[in-house]
Amino acid sequence: MLTGATTRTQSFLRAPIANETERTHFQRRLSFTLLLVFVLAFGFWLVTVGVHPFIGSGSIRVHFTRLMSIAQLATTFAALTGWAVVRSRKWGIDFLDATDVIATLAICWGWDFMATCDAPVWRPELTGALAVSYTLVMRAAFVPSTALRTAVIGAAGFLPLVPATHAMYSSVIQPETRPLGPAVYVGIWAILGVTCASTISYVIYGLHLEVRKAMRLGQYLLETKIGEGGMGVVYRASHAMLRRPTAIKLLTGTASHAAERFEREVQLTARLTHPNTIAVFDYGRTPDGVFYYAMEYLEGITLDDLVRDHGPQPPSRVVHLMLQICGALEEAHDAGLVHRDIKPANVMLTERGGQKDVVKVLDFGLVKESEASSSLSTSSINAVMGTPHFMAPEAILDPPSVDGRTDLYALGVTAYFLLTGERVFDGSNLVEICSGHLHQTPIAPSEKRPEIPKELERIVLACLEKKREDRPKTAGELADQLLTCGVAPWSRADARAWWDNAKNTPPVEQEPQRKPRRRSSAHMLGATITVALDDRAAS
Repeated sequence: MLTGATTRTQSFLRAPIANETERTHFQRRLSFTLLLVFVLAFGFWLVTVGVHPFIGSGSIRVHFTRLMSIAQLATTFAALTGWAVVRSRKWGIDFLDATDVIATLAICWGWDFMATCDAPVWRPELTGALAVSYTLVMRAAFVPSTALRTAVIGAAGFLPLVPATHAMYSSVIQPETRPLGPAVYVGIWAILGVTCASTISYVIYGLHLEVRKAMRLGQYLLETKIGEGGMGVVYRASHAMLRRPTAIKLLTGTASHAAERFEREVQLTARLTHPNTIAVFDYGRTPDGVFYYAMEYLEGITLDDLVRDHGPQPPSRVVHLMLQICGALEEAHDAGLVHRDIKPANVMLTERGGQKDVVKVLDFGLVKESEASSSLSTSSINAVMGTPHFMAPEAILDPPSVDGRTDLYALGVTAYFLLTGERVFDGSNLVEICSGHLHQTPIAPSEKRPEIPKELERIVLACLEKKREDRPKTAGELADQLLTCGVAPWSRADARAWWDNAKNTPPVEQEPQRKPRRRSSAHMLGATITVALDDRAAS
């Protein structure tokens, strides 16, 4: 959660940060700018020290070199300190906003003070004005900022130099020197320097606004691409007013019948309100006709990655996860909907309301209405759809006949994978995999992990029956069997302990062909959606 992200008042005087992507970008740019100021200033200091022996050794010049050098070096390391602080961790918006102002002013005022450390004969105010100008221009070029914000910071940065210059020349008893002249000259330089920096900010920030406008879909601002498949692309986005993280899914480069199916997916998923089903917030079309919808953005880990990174799961946890999936499927089946692609990659573990191990069933993109109307004939529901490793026999032989028990078969395959770390049936090609679902008897999970309770094993194998009549009749009935299978419950303390330990535990070593690919939580949802999009494209 961003600090102050939901309550922060937007203003031209504040850092232009509207979402997490812009916050990250701002932090990186501010860090880079402070480091650049340090490198250039420290290099200039080294040059100054290096050429001093060749520019004379008068008492005034030696005095200037020592005092000015100390001031310059102190300001230089102030920039380094700012860089170290900014890059040290993930900071909130308000902190970055304040740090940008404080660090810039500290550096500029350091240059102003440096200008007072020499005798007027050397015109030190010009060196100070030049250093302040360079600092402001570099900041304007790299740190996102409105022109007004840059102008205010720049004016404040130059402010001490004008009276300091006046006071410095007033202290020199030289009739031919007019104290007001150098101060006015510095003031003109300050106006030019601030104008230049503000112009740079105006141009760069204007381009930023144009890009932001191009990346807006209705009330949603697209931030980062998190997934892409054969039929579409998924972005992380945020709502313009609510600042709520959202996943935006767009359908691109497909035929009209695919667009109709995509729209139907949204309408069907939007009917579902179970807490273990991903929520759909909104949908619409872009100005050029591309269909999109906004859904709940999730950070967590899919069940597929859970097993590949951490190995087979305890029976108590498997029951805990299956019960939540059953709840989501029960609502869908009661509404006449069949998911048709239940698999570990389409189920995510996340945190909601402070609760760990909350399941979210993803991507109802292959969903089928049990009694589809003729208006849905273009949705290709008669095609073979799903993921081969998790397809029930009837989904292979007679796709139009699938019903809720088809999802229960896939849930049984998922439970088998969670308990054993292996798929029920595998093969080198599609024919071998489908043949296993149609003709082979599954190996009992307890033969691979003897500690699996017999009653839980019986329930899982019942879900894997070839004939759907031999499986549990409904998701509710399956949930009732799981509740009475005698497995100790997976408690909140168990879940909390697992997540805390997982943060500090490296993934388990798997077989070479199953070596896990580490992915950040921000990409989990995108990867899952991409798989489903590719499956649909293939179908």
